[in-house]
Amino acid sequence: MLWEKTLERYGMMIEDKIKEYFKNLIKEARHYHSFIANVYSSLEEYVLRRGKRLASCTTLLTYEGYTCRIDGNILDACVGIEVYRHCILIHDDIIDMDMLRRGRKTVHQLFAEEYDSRFGEGVATFMGNIAYSLASLALIRSGFSEKKIIKSLSLLSRGYQEVNESQVLDLLFEYKNVEVNEWNVMASKRAASLFKIAILTGAILGDAPEEDLKRLEEAAVNIGYAFDIQDDIIDTFADEKEYGKPPCRDIMLGKKPLHVIYTLNLADPRDSETLKVLLGKRADLDREDIGLIRDIIKRSGGLEAAKKSSRKYAEKARELIMQTSLNGDVKRFFNSLIGYIEESLDWYR
Repeated sequence: MLWEKTLERYGMMIEDKIKEYFKNLIKEARHYHSFIANVYSSLEEYVLRRGKRLASCTTLLTYEGYTCRIDGNILDACVGIEVYRHCILIHDDIIDMDMLRRGRKTVHQLFAEEYDSRFGEGVATFMGNIAYSLASLALIRSGFSEKKIIKSLSLLSRGYQEVNESQVLDLLFEYKNVEVNEWNVMASKRAASLFKIAILTGAILGDAPEEDLKRLEEAAVNIGYAFDIQDDIIDTFADEKEYGKPPCRDIMLGKKPLHVIYTLNLADPRDSETLKVLLGKRADLDREDIGLIRDIIKRSGGLEAAKKSSRKYAEKARELIMQTSLNGDVKRFFNSLIGYIEESLDWYR
């Protein structure tokens, strides 16, 4: 698909800059403490694990969509966006007690093996905080004007506040009944916030017109909603071989993605109570449990209701992107990405 080929090509450029950034950090750290140098080496390895680089690539593409060029300054800024993305993931792994991220040990698990779990979680917590600082520094040192850097840093700071609020709400939702409007509040601060930072940073640094900034902000939020819903559906319905981790991981933790909230509201009382019991199990789910969860979500109409919401957000995002003055190639990239989100919803029926 167009969006995948584009991310692969642009992602390699960003990865080269990430390696350069960490090479200098590690070299400097070796002068004062070998363990801190090891921390930065571990952070570099974590950031460079094979991924789509979706956040930083959308920054790069949006910038190119207004300037028709790629330069060293924007690549340095993209390093900041990519490191920011991973500061969130490090903390996410701790809260969700994940042992693996992209097929390798999570940061807290990696360092726990050196001493104990307290040490691992402590180091990972501080590493996530350090990563946020490094993301900010990458933007500060990117070479853009002071005015543009201040705007970008304000976006990043606000986004970091929002994503932490979303984590608090996500955790809270494991312990209470949740309404759709509450999920919307939480989701507006999760992937929607990340896409807003990524796209608007590229637009601000690329001198996008003011009217486009407003459209792009709304488009980014809608992409984030559509993506979140799709990603949560995949977590429930994809096989481990396909997704790289056990299915229903979020449900096992008691999380309440949108398709589960719809199911709890739409299902008959017996199915609703069964799902609540499985949500509260907080232990590995066996094949029978997973099958039952999927059946309840499907027959209640919860899955289709969530898909409908995702498609609505995707279509709104496409409409807004097309109204901007981004160049044709970048519009085609976003159209392809949004199309993938829509198409993937049909993988699970």
